[in-house]
Amino acid sequence: MTDVDLLSIVQPADGWFAVVGVKGSGADIKRQQHLVETREEVDALTARMVRNKWNVFFGVAKYATDENRKKTNVQALRAFWLDIDCGPTKAIPNPKTGRPDGYIDQATGLQALQAFCKTVGLPRPLLVNSGRGIHVYWPLTRDVTREEWEPVANRLRELCNTHNLIVDPVVFEVARILRIPGTLNFKDDPPKQVTVICDSSPVEFNEFRKLLGVKETKPLEVPQRPRSNLDRKSTRLNSSH
Repeated sequence: MTDVDLLSIVQPADGWFAVVGVKGSGADIKRQQHLVETREEVDALTARMVRNKWNVFFGVAKYATDENRKKTNVQALRAFWLDIDCGPTKAIPNPKTGRPDGYIDQATGLQALQAFCKTVGLPRPLLVNSGRGIHVYWPLTRDVTREEWEPVANRLRELCNTHNLIVDPVVFEVARILRIPGTLNFKDDPPKQVTVICDSSPVEFNEFRKLLGVKETKPLEVPQRPRSNLDRKSTRLNSSH
């Protein structure tokens, strides 16, 4: 375990933060979403939600305005990521797909990830113990736009499928959310800690792109965030995570 501040490494410096809380399950599930301007607001929201036993997530991208968490509002990104599910039920083949949704435990998931990185030639990633599974990040040395990010993320998904690395397929999208280290995963009783377990060095975007075999695109300037006059109140989360 390490004291790395994940958000400061994998997020752009400028833009609106998205903080999402999820509580309960099934018909009783509750959700709340906040788009806030400062890290202080993020930390205060996170602490409050953990005290009230909410699972807390952050948008890995940052947003141009506080209007919504849609991909069209993404201003910039500074990382690529994977979500590897682990647990005995995840290792059982899914009747819909004929394959498991994850690995029986984190050790098995980590072995599969290490083999994948070696085969593809990817650098060592930053790893987060999500309480059950593993969140995998490759931080970047510069901010990138959605247009730059998407072709590389799509190729990363293709390579996971080609090399049979079992990952959550929905996270290859700019507006995805992942758990904040320092919070608790309340899916278990007692709840489990979410912690950074392995740090890594940022990689240059073009180097990462070349490793995945993605053709170069013309670099795009990350737009500056406009000032918003909207009231920064909570908005309801429209999709389940």
